[in-house]
Amino acid sequence: MTTATLLVTDVENLGEVVALLREAAAELDCGLTVRTLAGDDVDEAETAAAARRDRERKRLPIPVKVDLHALSDGPVDAEAVLRGARVRGLRGGATVDEVRRTTKR
Repeated sequence: MTTATLLVTDVENLGEVVALLREAAAELDCGLTVRTLAGDDVDEAETAAAARRDRERKRLPIPVKVDLHALSDGPVDAEAVLRGARVRGLRGGATVDEVRRTTKR
């Protein structure tokens, strides 16, 4: 089994970024979960609002991670998810952070 993590830095537009990533992931039979860098669940609207407040205060918003997981026995192709999101209009703000391959038990 393969899992992958994307790092999202365009947190001010988190809802739009995640929607594009979710569409691309679904096309590749993958699901996703948005989490803080510490691994906690994220309220997308509140996180985006906090990022906008940070930007207004001249602070850098804290990135979030998107964990990709296969919905079937197939692999997770993080690069293909990013390509699919870019075709749908993602202009930036997301990159592959980590790819892990494990054996399913």
